[in-house]
Amino acid sequence: MPKFCPECGTPLQQMNAKFCPECGTGLIPKTSAPTVPTITPTAPPAADDWSEPIDWSEEEYAEEGLQPSVKAYDLGTKLEEIVDSIYQAEGYKTERRVRMPGQGGYTNEIDVVARRGKEQVAIECKNFKAAVGIKEFRDFSKKLDDLGRGWRGVFVAFNDFTLDAQNFAESRNIEILGHEDIMEKWFAVSAGRVSRKGDRLILKSALSVKSDYLMVTTLPLLNKHLIEVSSARLTFHPYVKVPYAFKAKVYDPTKRLHTFSDDGTVVIDLLDGKVLNGQARKGGSLLNSLSSSKQSADNTQTLRTFDEVLNSSPSPEYTITIGSDYQITELKPEITKRAVERAAIEYISARNTEDMAYTTAKADTIFDTKHRTFVPRRGDIKLFKSEMVFVPKWAIHFNAFGTIYTKEVFAHSGTVLENTIEYCPLHFKLGAFNVKKETTAVCEVCGKAYCSEHISQCPTCGKWVCKDHASVCSSCGKTFCEEHASKICRGCHLPLCSDCEVECPICHKPYGANHTLICDTCGAAVCPGCITTSGLLRKTRVCKNCS
Repeated sequence: MPKFCPECGTPLQQMNAKFCPECGTGLIPKTSAPTVPTITPTAPPAADDWSEPIDWSEEEYAEEGLQPSVKAYDLGTKLEEIVDSIYQAEGYKTERRVRMPGQGGYTNEIDVVARRGKEQVAIECKNFKAAVGIKEFRDFSKKLDDLGRGWRGVFVAFNDFTLDAQNFAESRNIEILGHEDIMEKWFAVSAGRVSRKGDRLILKSALSVKSDYLMVTTLPLLNKHLIEVSSARLTFHPYVKVPYAFKAKVYDPTKRLHTFSDDGTVVIDLLDGKVLNGQARKGGSLLNSLSSSKQSADNTQTLRTFDEVLNSSPSPEYTITIGSDYQITELKPEITKRAVERAAIEYISARNTEDMAYTTAKADTIFDTKHRTFVPRRGDIKLFKSEMVFVPKWAIHFNAFGTIYTKEVFAHSGTVLENTIEYCPLHFKLGAFNVKKETTAVCEVCGKAYCSEHISQCPTCGKWVCKDHASVCSSCGKTFCEEHASKICRGCHLPLCSDCEVECPICHKPYGANHTLICDTCGAAVCPGCITTSGLLRKTRVCKNCS
């Protein structure tokens, strides 16, 4: 032990001193210590009442040996394999890593191809560490366009998506399956806990279903009666709310007292132990994937789920009868209460890890400021009685003339998580530029949904058609379906509707009324092919009968 401080030269009175009493410099030699030392607070007062932090409402949920059948790590590393298994369990015939020729002559590699009846699904899987951005969705959208009509796109990402990517997917009718969706589907398939028509379920600690089947399947489209519900599922997903309080006091080397406090509620997914609160606000290392949310700031679905759980109170018990049009899946908790407690403590600790700055008495400038890291102790974090919450969520698929759309809605609050039929694909929101436009109807040929700018109703038969399947009459300018503007004008060789078609009295061939010319001799109305025009300044028209 040195007799003088190596930093400021102050004589040391105590040979076993850990810090210089003048400048606060550490005096114990450091061999493998980190650059920034760590300070832990003193132990909590003995008067604190530490009650049991986790109190499950059902004994089966509190079993210490209960572990997830598949860990989140496995879901990440074996994403394609698990997605393939999920679709097989849902009745699809699947292939992996399929190379398919497209309409443009290119070969497209599809991670998973799923077929069931006439339905063809192209599935893209990404196991990125960060949220998937819009570039990957643009590339996948080009693949789908190249594959041609009749293909439905599904994009799967283990770490979810950015906001722009979600908006793009929604506008291009690409179904997205994030971390939570994959967990729900996998546990539903692997556990087989699917109830069917006529069953009565007794639900405990579940949010009530305020948005029923009729509400979530009703679409605000003018031809909604032609759209079918191909599948509907109501899933009850388990979460837990863990209230907490944190208080700590610690002295820095200059004897200055620092006080820390925090309180709130940690929301944890009981399928994989993920904390929905997001990354720790006050610094510290990121939590691991099993006990933290690695979502990007743009991941609105995680935020909406967090709000749904935090701001809603479950009913102690109620009964629900399954209708004939949908299935209900009740997912059971897959992690232990110890894992829940550990995830909550880890999150609270990381959230409240802070940098302490202090200045010694002999410091002359701001550059002499010292820093130490404060890390909360477990003993300073108090967890209160937790509350389990089962959140009901609708997953609906609509079939519009062979085109499949997806809609996800929280059944309690009515919050829409995904709706690929809601917005016109020819408008798109990127960042602050909001150019989204709601759809008016679906094309009754291809099934694509468009806004009023890009879809029209045939005035003859009332069929709604998009621009790719419509014909504009060259005479009156009205938009018809291809069937009712199928004639060709003899004058301009463009589509012609039946109302604008007239017959020439000379050649008896049909032509558009807008091309009619009048004979200056007999006054007959004839087609351009049966009249001769002469003169430069003063034109004279004479029909074939008078020439």
